[in-house]
Amino acid sequence: MRLFVLAGTEDGRELALALQERGHEVLVSTLTEYGAELAERQGLRTCSGALDQDSLMKILQEQAIHALIDATHPYAQNIRNLARCVAGECNLPYFRWERPSGAYPVHPLLYFTATIEGAARLAARLGKRIFLSTGSKNLRDWMESPKLKDCQLYVRVLPTSQVLSQCEEAGLKPYQIIAMQGPFSQRFNEGLWEQLNIDVVITKDSGAVGGTDEKVQACLQLGIPIIVLERPQETQAGMAAEKDTATIEEFMRKVEEHCEN
Repeated sequence: MRLFVLAGTEDGRELALALQERGHEVLVSTLTEYGAELAERQGLRTCSGALDQDSLMKILQEQAIHALIDATHPYAQNIRNLARCVAGECNLPYFRWERPSGAYPVHPLLYFTATIEGAARLAARLGKRIFLSTGSKNLRDWMESPKLKDCQLYVRVLPTSQVLSQCEEAGLKPYQIIAMQGPFSQRFNEGLWEQLNIDVVITKDSGAVGGTDEKVQACLQLGIPIIVLERPQETQAGMAAEKDTATIEEFMRKVEEHCEN
């Protein structure tokens, strides 16, 4: 089969490589050139850049794709909705691979919330020096939150010029920006948060691949609270069907069985 895989993350590339090794013809799409470079190093064929409805449809048609596999980040709602819509218009099967959530302990320092507003309200109640490990997408929302106006924010983001520009545009100063590529070990997180005298950490449920477990354990070891932003809930019936596939092997079997029928 010819498969188009949206995969800018480590586990997405792992899935694409596994599909290729099973004999499928795979084309991987990444948002950034760096993501494409990482995929190409693994022997994958790639294209990079932001997709809209027209460009995605053009690729699917010109490449004579048999199925679209969405292996984007669990919080990448916009591209997920676009991929699902275009696949439907092209009458192609759409499959959603989502990395498993983390296995989190029940602990009084571990909090979960569904929204940025809820996380900001909770964080402001728990401390004043807040570490954001939530990526660069919603930096302005955090910086402009009235709940956090009396708090000092620190962010950890990818070390690219585009992301650093986003930090500056959001109003962050150099001392508030830690530009590094993860994931990071528990010990590294502990050292960084001790150095910055952090009171509260906010992160996403990025699973083991995204280093969330190490962040949680670091916070519990230091005795500081951590707030986990929950994953967006799938609202369309049938679209979360692949979430119960615990392994890439199981997911690939589902894709192959569906496309063969």
